[in-house]
Amino acid sequence: MNAILTPEIKIGVVDFFNATPLTEGLSCVDGIHLVHKVPSKLIGCLERGEVDIALASSIDYQTSTCEKLGVLPVGVLSSDGDSFTVQLCSRVPFEDVTEIHCDSDSHTSIALLQIIIKNKFDITPKIVPIEIRDLGDCNAKWPDTVLIIGDKVVKNNYETEYTHTLDLGSAWKQQTNLPFVFATWLGRIDLQESQIQKASMILQRQLIFNQHRIEQVVSRNAIKKGWSASQGLEYVTNHIHYRFEDQQIESLELFYILAQECGILKHVRAIHILGS
Repeated sequence: MNAILTPEIKIGVVDFFNATPLTEGLSCVDGIHLVHKVPSKLIGCLERGEVDIALASSIDYQTSTCEKLGVLPVGVLSSDGDSFTVQLCSRVPFEDVTEIHCDSDSHTSIALLQIIIKNKFDITPKIVPIEIRDLGDCNAKWPDTVLIIGDKVVKNNYETEYTHTLDLGSAWKQQTNLPFVFATWLGRIDLQESQIQKASMILQRQLIFNQHRIEQVVSRNAIKKGWSASQGLEYVTNHIHYRFEDQQIESLELFYILAQECGILKHVRAIHILGS
């Protein structure tokens, strides 16, 4: 009876290949309505009440003007070392970089970049947002230093154009010995308790189901996102991690502290776990 009375839950999702183990099949679940956006747009959807839950950039939990947000501990986009799809690329040595053109799709990757380069190279270059997809294929006209994320890393043969590359997931692991959380499920704390419970159950169940049939999930999504099936399977099983565990919470807390130290955040709010 509770399931029947629970209002439809609007969930914001991204169309990146790395999110498919979290989102594949959700569109077929009764009572769930999906809204598709790039990560940087989803926090606005939450703030305006256009969605109830969203797979949002992890830094947006801190930067959002909405105080009524919490984290659903049912899945994340996390790396534990080499992320493969968050790459800083430069034609000049990183120590000499004065500005970085950054893919504007993810707020978190840009914040992580600023932390990494400050700690690793002691530089604070100018950050210039750009739309990578508008630049066309990677070529000599691209900026001298650029941050590329997501499926665009696979679609662009950046290593032939850029001499210096740095995987930000690997750099974070080296600096902290922790995984890095790029995105997490954020929800509004004014949701009905029944909605929180239903969403948590559905998201957790779908993740487990998809991981048990991961080859099928990859075969359905990899090629249309620009990946080969073998490359995609390697990526979602060895580069990206999806379980929300104690190390992910520890990493988020450290990320927020370091972001404050770098001036990215003015203050840090405690992580509120929905349903706890």
